[in-house]
Amino acid sequence: MKIAIFGASGQGREVADICTLIAYDEIVFFVDDEAEQCVYPNKVYLDTKENVEKLNNQGFCFAIGIGSPKIRKNIADRYNHLDFPNIIHPSATFGLYQKEAIDKTRGNIITAGVRFTNNIKCGNFGLYNLNATIAHDCIIEDYVSIMAAVNVSGNVHLKQNTNIGVNAAILHGNNERKLTVGENSIVGAGAVVTKDVPANVTVVGVPAKIQ
Repeated sequence: MKIAIFGASGQGREVADICTLIAYDEIVFFVDDEAEQCVYPNKVYLDTKENVEKLNNQGFCFAIGIGSPKIRKNIADRYNHLDFPNIIHPSATFGLYQKEAIDKTRGNIITAGVRFTNNIKCGNFGLYNLNATIAHDCIIEDYVSIMAAVNVSGNVHLKQNTNIGVNAAILHGNNERKLTVGENSIVGAGAVVTKDVPANVTVVGVPAKIQ
């Protein structure tokens, strides 16, 4: 199998590491410009429509190895016709029926040690980084970034383009009303979210407050 990864820096290389474990035998990278370097010896292409279509016609599928929700959305919107499979590390674990639900989505990157329990509704093009945990009855919309060691408790709703920083904790909502993080908002590293976060803000601290 062949895959082309948008982004050749750390996140892109982490995606490539997963791809080597799940039977991709040809892995290349796309970069924005000549200044972006890749420390791997894989072939690197400039991100142009011509290069993307060339690889698409050669049977490549594609992944977005970039942490920023906004940049992932931009790439996915530009190239929505491409085949973006979910890239899932073999050590990720899933509750009953959860893997089948995620298999109906596209473009998600699920890295080593991520844990999903059950009845979680996942969108497309999410990033679930190392050892993050997602508990029951959550809704995760498109382009959400959940960084390493984040704990998302049950009955949480993360709206589109939210970015949850390393080691943050999102405390639980309930069956009647989920705790919600509004779209485009950022939760800082190590923050503990105890109540709803509005759209388009950054929250930090314990408990998390608008910066």
